[in-house]
Amino acid sequence: MARTAALYEGLRTAILDATTQRRNFILFPFAMIAGLIAYRILPGEPAFISLAALASLTLVTAWVGRDRAPIRETGLLAAMFALGMVLLPIHAALFGTNMLEEPRYGSYTARIEAVTHDDGNQQRWILSNIEGTPEWTVPDIRLARITVSGSYDVSPGDTITARIRFYPVPPPAVPGGYDSQFVSHFDGIGAYGTAFGDIDISRSETGGLARVVKDIRATITARIVSQLGERIGGIAAALVTGDQSRIIEDDRNLMASAGIAHVIAISGLHLTLVAGTMFACVRFVLSLSHGITQRLPIKKIAAGFGIATALAYMVISGMVIPAVRSTIMLALVFAAIIAGRQALTMRNVAIAGLAIIVFEPTSVFRASFQLSFAAVIALIAAYELARRKREGRERPQRAKVLALMLDIANTSVIAGFATVVFAAYHFQQTAPFGVLGNLMAMPIVSFVMMPAALLGTLLLPLGLEAIPYIALGWSIEAMLWCAGFVRELSGGFDPSPILSPAALGIALVALAWLAYFRPRIRIIGPIVAVPLIAFLCLEQAPDIFVADQSQAVAVRSGDRVALIAGRNNTFATTIWSERYITVIENAHPATGCDSLGCVLPTEEGYKIALVKSRDAFDEDCRIADIVITRLTAPPQCDGATTLVIDALDLARHGAHMIDWNGPDLPPTIRTAIDGPDRPWRIQP
Repeated sequence: MARTAALYEGLRTAILDATTQRRNFILFPFAMIAGLIAYRILPGEPAFISLAALASLTLVTAWVGRDRAPIRETGLLAAMFALGMVLLPIHAALFGTNMLEEPRYGSYTARIEAVTHDDGNQQRWILSNIEGTPEWTVPDIRLARITVSGSYDVSPGDTITARIRFYPVPPPAVPGGYDSQFVSHFDGIGAYGTAFGDIDISRSETGGLARVVKDIRATITARIVSQLGERIGGIAAALVTGDQSRIIEDDRNLMASAGIAHVIAISGLHLTLVAGTMFACVRFVLSLSHGITQRLPIKKIAAGFGIATALAYMVISGMVIPAVRSTIMLALVFAAIIAGRQALTMRNVAIAGLAIIVFEPTSVFRASFQLSFAAVIALIAAYELARRKREGRERPQRAKVLALMLDIANTSVIAGFATVVFAAYHFQQTAPFGVLGNLMAMPIVSFVMMPAALLGTLLLPLGLEAIPYIALGWSIEAMLWCAGFVRELSGGFDPSPILSPAALGIALVALAWLAYFRPRIRIIGPIVAVPLIAFLCLEQAPDIFVADQSQAVAVRSGDRVALIAGRNNTFATTIWSERYITVIENAHPATGCDSLGCVLPTEEGYKIALVKSRDAFDEDCRIADIVITRLTAPPQCDGATTLVIDALDLARHGAHMIDWNGPDLPPTIRTAIDGPDRPWRIQP
């Protein structure tokens, strides 16, 4: 009882402290995220007038109760939740699109909006203003993403004429997987496509800023690759221009296994190092003059250079979402320095989060936002705790090298723990040796790699980039060696769990708890989240895998998971293997097949039938516990003891994952498409 009373008193004191410090604002982005999630998981599309009425009601409540803090603060949080629910419909009305429902083929003319991928062998273009013949084949969409073989010198604004096959944007391949339909709908991309044959390109006379930026990025990438080679140059180009298309898959996997894959994706780390280096250099140079130091606020001037550097790096890197988000955060930090305010605060994190959520609400559902948001919150929380602990105490004197290594280790551990749930869910990787990998690699990245990349890029217009870029190449080779050493040491050990989407919700609540409170009680949230996720959110690999976009069907029988239909090493089977950490073999030897279908009696005691002809329905529906078919099954087949998955089920609900629960319980079905009637879904 005494411990419970002490915990209750500590919680009451922490809430009073947070309210006194006006930290309720920190919960605003979390409330908006909760609203976005609520809208996302609704089974049907709500009426916009209902959402607008909810938002208005919460705002009125906050206004009426403005003189009573509990009512006001509760009303504001409810208003943020309601605003989160209405953000995606507003975004869809402004930037969304219809979704192509069936393939179209013809000769089309379109305008290039962006080149999103270019590895020298293949490019991806975003097209707008699509026109063509015959006219009925022109898809009624805002934008399309097409794949083009070869490498073309094109820029945003150019017009192309080509034969193109447009096809619908594919749904997720697994339940809870990356949902390209959802993201594409709100990005305005209503179809994917492939260009064939010759492509006529008409140059735009007015390319504007987009053409200038594209040419600068292409020039920097070409100079880096020509000097450092395809492999090392590809990684260097990713660090400078954000173009990851030249990075080979082996190097990606190597860095991921060592917990340093974040190094090749431009984010807060890179922008902080580049802008921070510029800030430190400008401040140091100005401090050399006593007269300037006395007359000018050199720290504020250096902060201005830091903001300019971050903005330039954001543009050169292609303005990807993590770079934009990190630039907003850095701009707030440097602006606080200019204003003479504290720079590293949870309030600044909340402001940056709100800005990203309002202008790019779909980013909330992407791994990059979740990883960076979690890492920054955890690091700022650790900083706040350490600062409170140091108040009134002298800072211990440590050797600079030891202090640096301890700081890197602490940062790696904190960021690693904060992001482990998101990394495990999205990538099935936890990198248990990531602390060692970061301890070895981060000094190289911080003191050699990124400063060399900054200096080489600044000297590139003068033709003097050779020496800095050589140092950049050496640092990348050293980083890859460190990654190889860590992977060898780990022996491939990576105990990654299979998590359900509920784990992300629990992690979000834990992060909100960590961000909101100031005393040490803030760490209770993450601590409690660990057993909750362990007991409530772990999933097992399914017993039956059924693809919707191909013929693949895989079944678990005993210790083996193998195909009874379709080909292995396709997109679907590769995603299955990665998502569920399962080896899928080519064929079950016990499967009996003929021209009408296949039947597999599993070691678990149930029988599964794959029907290929209508003539097989009568028999297979009588003898099988589970029937799978790409045809439309007759109504009498779906009996009390037989589960049937047919063409209509696959078209409406996508890929099916089935768990066999024994003869006395019905099988558990998880489908890839949730909410088949939402605007971003393609109706069969």
